[in-house]
Amino acid sequence: MASKKGIGITATILVGVVAASFLVYLIPEDTTMKFVVSDFKKHLDEIKEKKILLENSIQDSFENLMEKKLDPVEYTEIAELSSLQVRGLVIELATSGAAEEWSDSYVAAIQSLKKLNEQIAETIIVANMLYTNTDSGDIDKILEKINQLKEESLNLVKKSDSLRP
Repeated sequence: MASKKGIGITATILVGVVAASFLVYLIPEDTTMKFVVSDFKKHLDEIKEKKILLENSIQDSFENLMEKKLDPVEYTEIAELSSLQVRGLVIELATSGAAEEWSDSYVAAIQSLKKLNEQIAETIIVANMLYTNTDSGDIDKILEKINQLKEESLNLVKKSDSLRP
């Protein structure tokens, strides 16, 4: 006759083996993040609206910085957060698996977001220059570059819209 101790050990081992085998099925093999998109037009429109919101937010904050209503350190924090959000949108577009006919439009939208990120990086440089009281002539050159990047980003949005099927 089996002892209670032997039955307990056997039951524990059996439960452990069953639990381990279930873990194999529960742990995903492919841990890469994918966005499943079925309506590519709507997806691009949503990304475009998010981009506009980010542009307006960073523009308002930058204007406050230039009018000395916002501290350069505070602006830098806001700009870095905005930059992270823009990168998130780029990743979302890049991993959405756009259909062949939408790929050119998606590429142009990604390029537009990258131009926005370059623009944000330039505004951070201006904030650092204001913090260190750099010559305004140098700041003016960067402001010209920021305006150029805005224009390029806008042109890429128009290109993305025109490339939609």
